[in-house]
Amino acid sequence: MKNRFTKYLTAQYENLSDKDLTFRIKETTKRVAQNTAFSKQVLDEVTTEMVQEGFSKAQILAHLSMLDLEERT
Repeated sequence: MKNRFTKYLTAQYENLSDKDLTFRIKETTKRVAQNTAFSKQVLDEVTTEMVQEGFSKAQILAHLSMLDLEERT
């Protein structure tokens, strides 16, 4: 189920501009850091590694959004 929802979010986020994706990644990282055990530094490092591994910004945002949703539910 999580994998399917992540794919759905990725497809939706692919419609956003690069500028919007960058902004939302920063905002979501900040929110996840405030509401989970993950620090902003750890989230930034993971995001950087995901970029190096070839993940798109839409995929990164989808993964961060899933962390955010899991914590809030």
